[in-house]
Amino acid sequence: MSKKQVLLCATMDTKAKQAFYLKDEIEKYGHRVMIIDVGLRRESPPGVTFTQKEVAGQYFLNMQNSATRSDASSYIKIGLVQIVRRLYREKRLDAFISVGGSGGATLACAGMHELPVGVPKIMITPIAAGNVLPYTFGEDILMLNTIVDVQNLNFLSTFFFRQAAAVLDAMLRTEAPERTKAKAVAMTSFGVTTPCVDRCVELLEAQGYEVIPFTSRGVCGGRIMEKLIRENYFCAVMDITTSELADEVGGGIYSSGPDRLRAAVEKGLPYVVVPGALEMINLGPEDTLQPWQKERTLYRHSPGSVKMRANAEEMKRLGEIFVERLSDPRGNVCVCIPTRGFSEVNREGKIFYDPQVDDIFIKAMKYKMPSNVKVKCYDNHINDREFADALVRQILSMLNRSQY
Repeated sequence: MSKKQVLLCATMDTKAKQAFYLKDEIEKYGHRVMIIDVGLRRESPPGVTFTQKEVAGQYFLNMQNSATRSDASSYIKIGLVQIVRRLYREKRLDAFISVGGSGGATLACAGMHELPVGVPKIMITPIAAGNVLPYTFGEDILMLNTIVDVQNLNFLSTFFFRQAAAVLDAMLRTEAPERTKAKAVAMTSFGVTTPCVDRCVELLEAQGYEVIPFTSRGVCGGRIMEKLIRENYFCAVMDITTSELADEVGGGIYSSGPDRLRAAVEKGLPYVVVPGALEMINLGPEDTLQPWQKERTLYRHSPGSVKMRANAEEMKRLGEIFVERLSDPRGNVCVCIPTRGFSEVNREGKIFYDPQVDDIFIKAMKYKMPSNVKVKCYDNHINDREFADALVRQILSMLNRSQY
């Protein structure tokens, strides 16, 4: 294996000994290590590749004069992100590793988010023992728990540093996933849309396509899919389950943010979009509900998951979001609507069945969508076999056209 280039991020005003120890351990495997200093208090020590002043760049004085640590960190973050982007663009960065507490992890992970999936990313920190979602956002960042704090070098912390160096070397010896764009189709799923998803997977695999499913769970689902679309992993997208948008509108726990529905449109990929589970807003356990939420129509999916039926106002807003995000002229989009229900609990006789409210979404979207976006309505429920068959016929026709 050829020598790899590793970026080691640390707050060198507090973690210099730890960073230099980790650097030596990584270099024992034959790799080259560049240290980038994201510390705030003191000038960088000798041996740092990118000094604090270089990282802060034009914002150095702003950082020094900041009234709070948070403000100062925001200026360092800008510079870190810029350097990470440049190094990767110039093919001078093969892996990113960091050691630190919560402040250092926040900065380092911001830099890691700039790298594609498959580039090794390791965060060595005791906060790995807790909720890491605010740091990883569901991306492929390995959080290595040191058990003890990383304030000094001792027999336990140095063991974890050596272990991290060995793990990093192993990751660098593993080839990144191939971007099999020609035959890979992204697809979103949820338990209440599973029959539709399963049938689509079956039909596409029979045609030689590889289906990459994403569960619609916010930052761990749709957000990651949007990132991989931009990284050119897919030839097409079947967005069967768009319930994250309902959470965005109704305050649910699985919102994936305002970037949802955009990447495939911007890339011009064949893109079939379905309002799957769009009528449900995902909430947490019963004891976390607000009084106003308890007054709404609820479906208790499990002890830890309560679903709230989207009302007329929310469904209207969802229709407007579909129009806003899908109407970009760069897109190659077809919206397919099952008029007999959007999820397993949104069919006749089930608790979320309310065709009049669903029709508000359909009208708000269908009649305002520009002509460059096809909108097709089907007299089916989303989990009807016939609807899944129609979706696959639609995406295959779009794929065939895109090849010419």
